[in-house]
Amino acid sequence: MSGNDFTVTDAATGALLLRVDGVLFSLRRRCLLADAHRCPVLTVQESALVMNTRWKVYRGDSTSRRDLLFMVVKPSVIQLRWSTKVSVFLASNDAEQAPDFRITGSYHDGACSVSLGESDTLIARIVRRSTVVSALLGKNAYSVTVNAGIDYAFIVALAVVLDEMHYQ
Repeated sequence: MSGNDFTVTDAATGALLLRVDGVLFSLRRRCLLADAHRCPVLTVQESALVMNTRWKVYRGDSTSRRDLLFMVVKPSVIQLRWSTKVSVFLASNDAEQAPDFRITGSYHDGACSVSLGESDTLIARIVRRSTVVSALLGKNAYSVTVNAGIDYAFIVALAVVLDEMHYQ
């Protein structure tokens, strides 16, 4: 991310699912998730008000309030290395009193779970795979498991935000 493009493929078939194109020249960090044909799916953008603690995800290549889908919020700039706790609020959840989804685990240790609300109902798992080559090149590889009926673009957007929150 942050200007480094990457692709998302289906592990079973090798088919290209999404491309993530980073935007280098922007006041706020931003990237675009596009389908295999480069049609915009989602725009992920850091909030201007709170650096690296709040990200907004929009429909297509828009950053208009009417196209806001959800926000990803880290409760503070500083989180313990071994503990990741991030809340996800749908755009319709203006009060942000209870998250619609939450991400917990340890991103630095390589694994986080995405749960429905405050429940223990897991909808996805994001695992960062570390290899000597990836460490030397400064590239991250992920394995993402998404439950049936869950939009994989949503989960990929969450993985992108986690990467930006923790490595930039």
